[in-house]
Amino acid sequence: MRPLFVGGIAIASLVPLTALAADLGAAAPASVPGWSGFYLSAGGGAGWWSADQHTDFGGNPSEPSAHTTGSGGFGTLGGGFDWQFAPSWVAGAFADVQFGDIRGTIRAPFEEYSGTTNNRLNYAAGLRLGVLAAPNALIYINGGYTHADFSGSGLDPTPLVPLSVAEHHHDGWFVGGGIENSLDFTGVASPGWFMKTEYRFADYGRETAQMYIAATGAPDNAISFKPTVQTLSVSLVYRFNADRAGGVELH
Repeated sequence: MRPLFVGGIAIASLVPLTALAADLGAAAPASVPGWSGFYLSAGGGAGWWSADQHTDFGGNPSEPSAHTTGSGGFGTLGGGFDWQFAPSWVAGAFADVQFGDIRGTIRAPFEEYSGTTNNRLNYAAGLRLGVLAAPNALIYINGGYTHADFSGSGLDPTPLVPLSVAEHHHDGWFVGGGIENSLDFTGVASPGWFMKTEYRFADYGRETAQMYIAATGAPDNAISFKPTVQTLSVSLVYRFNADRAGGVELH
């Protein structure tokens, strides 16, 4: 829950920017574009994962043998389309990819062997719904489908039986939320440019990570691995409709 708490604080800390944007608009007229249209985004952040693990003895999974965690950083690229369907409401569809090094421990069986597994790639596609706190500031929630890749690893074994574990791939779902602001709140005109801060929680299905005897490649027991991943990211967003007519004028 600690990452969730941190994510909430980070997003909440940006709310004053919304008020600042509204104050700047009140001080002098400014043209604010509508939110309908395509956009691209790029950024980075920090992530945390945790996983319940079982050892699978020939198709017979044991009780949970370990609970492991990992942390690290990542970059992200994405894009989507938004539709402003009412004066204060925005809905959209998007897809993005996260790539990096969210690294932690994998253990089996019964913590006799340990190695390192790295959540190096996640991709997602989903929908979002938001409300405009100001004409140039959107608070939103989102959710959808996500996929995660974890790397394989050698395991620290008994001296006579060196073992390794194969890479494993997981499908699941995510929910999240954040705030997106025009960069005009800096006092410098930035047509089309926005900043997005987002927290996301992803829950992945249980998949098997096969163990092998390193010397021969023969299969051994398997590790049943079920992770959840939390991320907090900051991205720059470019909206292609920002210079079009039909924006909202602040007074």
